[in-house]
Amino acid sequence: MKERFLLVRPYYGVNIHTDAQGEFGTVLHSRDVFPDLPLINAATILNDSDDYSAVLLDAYVEGKILPDDLLQKISSVKFDKLIIKTAAATIKSDLELARMIKDSIPGSYVMLAGQAVRTLKSWICKNTRVDEVIDEPLDKYIYRYVNGREGTINDMPVPDYSLVDYKSYRDDNDKIRLTVLASRSCPLNCAYCPYIQYYNAYESRDVDKVMEDIRSLVALGVDIIQFRDQFFTCDKERIMDLCRRIISEGIKISWICETELSSLDEELIDLMKEAGLFLVCFDIKSGNKEILGKYKSNIVDKAGQKKTVDMIRSKGVKTMAFYTIGFPEDTWITLYETFKLAEYMDSDIVAFNEFTDFHLDGMEDMTPDVFCSFQNAGNSCMKMNLTHDEIRYAIELFSMKYTESHDSVEKAFAYNYTITMDNKNVISKIAECECDLMELSNRVRRIRGLE
Repeated sequence: MKERFLLVRPYYGVNIHTDAQGEFGTVLHSRDVFPDLPLINAATILNDSDDYSAVLLDAYVEGKILPDDLLQKISSVKFDKLIIKTAAATIKSDLELARMIKDSIPGSYVMLAGQAVRTLKSWICKNTRVDEVIDEPLDKYIYRYVNGREGTINDMPVPDYSLVDYKSYRDDNDKIRLTVLASRSCPLNCAYCPYIQYYNAYESRDVDKVMEDIRSLVALGVDIIQFRDQFFTCDKERIMDLCRRIISEGIKISWICETELSSLDEELIDLMKEAGLFLVCFDIKSGNKEILGKYKSNIVDKAGQKKTVDMIRSKGVKTMAFYTIGFPEDTWITLYETFKLAEYMDSDIVAFNEFTDFHLDGMEDMTPDVFCSFQNAGNSCMKMNLTHDEIRYAIELFSMKYTESHDSVEKAFAYNYTITMDNKNVISKIAECECDLMELSNRVRRIRGLE
């Protein structure tokens, strides 16, 4: 008889991109809904084997199933082992869900996955009844569990998106967007990067296998493919080979990648665009030289970065720049330097993200309180010049000002203000009952007008 797994991604009323930030997860203040690719890979590996089977329950895309109803749903599924995919921002609720499952289903074997539980493994093992903490990427754990040996990125299967309601994974423009992993981790070794500490050494997937992944998504009728690589163009010749394959096969698909500006040139951008590229994302981090010197491993001069951004835009490819707000060394002056740099770079889209200290290994007596509930922030006791409230104010202000100047006041209100305020309203109501999931479920329904 096959060993049956139930893989669960919970929903608590807030949109979480659980495989972002090296699987710490990110709270999204947007309408984008992302799949959790390691979770889908894990379920695919289990179902492809002769001795195991898996049911994948993504509460968000299955109708935003809240914890009380999710518990009933779980109780109706026969399983031998259950895995909850956690996130840093929801870790207390994830732990409470695990407790409730243990209480309501006697003898159940409950496991937790995600980088947040890796950092809290010692505390969880001592203070909860969780049966197992998976302290590595879930798909790598499952591959070894099934095959009895370590697996590389080339051993990962073509993700079986039919296991979930994949048409619910949509971007802010209501386009179906699914993800592919052509490489994992990054060779740059920037300080505090959560991907490096979780995925370790950089590894790339063979172009033949990436093409299989792409063909499978095209067959599903996907609108957009997003490569989840942290440094997509790390190997220029490999990516040019991939693009030529896409073009030669006549595959017509729009796609997004994230990479380093320093790796891009006109030849590469021309070929990538011909193959379907429409958006390049890249990390600038800060407008302050001293902060960059401490946290970013490869510093490119601002004029060079600006020249590359302008070149990409001149080709008709959109650009999205990431900036980090709230480094421990940040002051109001350095934050303003970062905003002025964003204006100078003039990318089509920006994302101002709050700094989070992900280097938690070695901290003594670490508890779930190290993560801020339903926030992209931590409580690692680092000395900060600015408070969390000041940092969040700056993020909201910069986001609205940038959208207003690059689009319209109406867009700034609709996108940066309305969605953010709606999320803040929900978070303010549920944060105090994060460990009372019955009350949390009721509050979310009242807020959303679902009762």
